Amino acid sequence: MNKIACFSRTSGKRVLLLLLATFALSACTSSEKPPRALTSVTVQLRWTHDAQFAGFYAADQNGYYAAEGLAATLIPGGPEVDSPTLVLKGAAQIGVAGADELILARAEGKPLRAIAAIYRRSPLVFIALADSGIARPQDFVGKTVRVVPAHVPTLHAVTSRIGIRPDQYNEVALPSDLKLFASGQVPVWGAYLNGLALTVQQAGYQVNIIYPDNYGVHLYADTLFATDDLIAQNPDLVQRFLRATLKGWTYAVENPTTIGPMVVKYNPKTDAALEIAKMTASLPLVNTGEDHIGWMKPQMWVGMEKTLREQRVLTRPLDVTQVYTMQFLKEIYRK
Repeated sequence: MNKIACFSRTSGKRVLLLLLATFALSACTSSEKPPRALTSVTVQLRWTHDAQFAGFYAADQNGYYAAEGLAATLIPGGPEVDSPTLVLKGAAQIGVAGADELILARAEGKPLRAIAAIYRRSPLVFIALADSGIARPQDFVGKTVRVVPAHVPTLHAVTSRIGIRPDQYNEVALPSDLKLFASGQVPVWGAYLNGLALTVQQAGYQVNIIYPDNYGVHLYADTLFATDDLIAQNPDLVQRFLRATLKGWTYAVENPTTIGPMVVKYNPKTDAALEIAKMTASLPLVNTGEDHIGWMKPQMWVGMEKTLREQRVLTRPLDVTQVYTMQFLKEIYRK
């Protein structure tokens, strides 16, 4: 009888403790806020995954997008990918394109607008083997120059500034290939400073590098853009996305040696050490030391429009102030 009473009292205590624990857990759970729902945002990159987009990877993997309530999907591009068209069709909300592409798109009546310029100095350069004797644009006369269609305006702008006509040299479109360059059959190559030019140097070849900027040709390269509708109807989304992205690019500039492993997560076939080298080569292109990362200058847009008109690439009327907006950059950096 005493054993039964003792068992009952013990069981009652256990039930009471279980009820108290359940009540405490319920109270704790009810006081916690549910996880914040993340808003999806799709970004169309202009090339395949590599260190060219380091800031986006840093913003994603360091949680900067999530902190802004965003879940970003980064879509790789490539030579056949037209970012402006994909954004216009709604396949992505944010795109990456050259500033010249956006100027031409706006002139054609496409409602796209730049919101920040990441590569404020173009990575496009012209390279030649050091022993070729080609060290300046004047040396292009009578030579063959490898240049992809998108880079022809830059080539023509550089040579025309020094009085050389396009019919004084030959142009060919070739894939980005180390062996083709090393053969010397085509002596001058348009290449990215943080791409083929870097690969060539890492392979042990000595090269002469010719910078369009040294000849008065200044073009923004990777530029973020969105449609007029998104900017007008959902400016908060654009602002949050841009704030997180700029934070990611600031991290990438300050921590270039961490970028390689980040790129590998998106492109397992790439080499982490090479991606770190690409990021290091990109530093002066992104962080020019003039002002904030991503900042755009009205005079630069005027200059780019003038360059395109001089090359007769741009022939339609255009109010260049409608190609970009500073509203988000000013708000982000004001705070």
